[in-house]
Amino acid sequence: MIWKVLKNNIKPAQLIGTFFGITLGLSILMVAVSFYLDVKPIFEDKESFWRDEYIIVNKKVKITDSYHQIREADKEKPYFTEEEIEDLKRQAFVKDVAEFSNCSFAISASADRDSPLSGFYTDLFFEAVPDNYVDVNYKNWNWTENSAYIPVILPKVYLNLYNFGFAQSQNLPQISESGASLAKFNIHVYGQKKHQKFEARIVGFSERINTILAPKSFVDWGNKNFGEHEKSKPGRIIIIAKDPSSQELVEYIDNHDYDINKSELSNSKALAFLKIIIGIVVTIGIIIICLTFALIILSIQLLLQRNNENIVKLNMLGYSLKEISLPYKIMVSILFAASFISSLIPLYFLRNYYFSNLVLFGYESTTQLFSNIILPSLIFIFIVVLLLISMLKSTIKKIISKN
Repeated sequence: MIWKVLKNNIKPAQLIGTFFGITLGLSILMVAVSFYLDVKPIFEDKESFWRDEYIIVNKKVKITDSYHQIREADKEKPYFTEEEIEDLKRQAFVKDVAEFSNCSFAISASADRDSPLSGFYTDLFFEAVPDNYVDVNYKNWNWTENSAYIPVILPKVYLNLYNFGFAQSQNLPQISESGASLAKFNIHVYGQKKHQKFEARIVGFSERINTILAPKSFVDWGNKNFGEHEKSKPGRIIIIAKDPSSQELVEYIDNHDYDINKSELSNSKALAFLKIIIGIVVTIGIIIICLTFALIILSIQLLLQRNNENIVKLNMLGYSLKEISLPYKIMVSILFAASFISSLIPLYFLRNYYFSNLVLFGYESTTQLFSNIILPSLIFIFIVVLLLISMLKSTIKKIISKN
């Protein structure tokens, strides 16, 4: 009886439009959540392309510097002063600044006689950066005097130069990254008329920092116990710019006669543009979702207004608020249930599409489709339906009370 009275003002075209609007909104919402959960490991991966680009800055070495350093053994090298670093940190285009820590003591590396690298010897140097700037996924990047070995990170370019240059020309075996990490070698530290031997191991290869990295704790300890200076003077610094494409950054570097790798600046610009584009896409998705739910609320309000007289008449005939609102509750529940089931179809196909591309980049997601995406979405829809039903009852109550 109630449904027969109320359905007269319900237009099928309006319901179909609302159905497609809800389906679109839910599809965008679930695909967005799914995409975020699937790509989250990329954001957390230190070796990921999705990280702040490092701009490594050093002072230019002029021919006059070389001449004076040859003539005067104690001539000061072109280091960064504390005032210069503080001035950089104050610049509006700078997000963060980190210093390289240098060793002020002598280092050499050698291999044991029973090692596959027997006979290997070379003079060496170490540098260090703050731990959060290390871009290799190695959990135990630290060193204490009780540590079994010194973890060392080499530039990826060193491995490539050996494999595709030196090894080929000398007919030597090429080495994989995992194979290099198996090799152990000895580190000899000299300074202040003292000598100490350590064991070292390569734990990874950096694509962002072209130097031989050791933990900062080791470099600081070595400078204190073997070095000429307890506190190292930075010859290079790392800048993370808020906007790598900023003309102010380029002008600042030129005006202060600093030197940077131009390719690093280009990579930073490309990454900044990529982040802007993805931010725009996410913003558009959120706007569409908000508009969809606004459309749903507006459609329900219009439907109730069309049935204004019928609702009043039914109430005068003795039907309670609960009985009058029941058909609307059922309609909203069926509408959302059908939309939810329909939205699983685009979720399935779109997730398979981008997931296959993530695999090509070397990332495998551990996100469970049901427990991490479908179930939370179902709970979200249940809450939305409850809120809409509450709004329905409140609106019907107001219509009845006015008349």
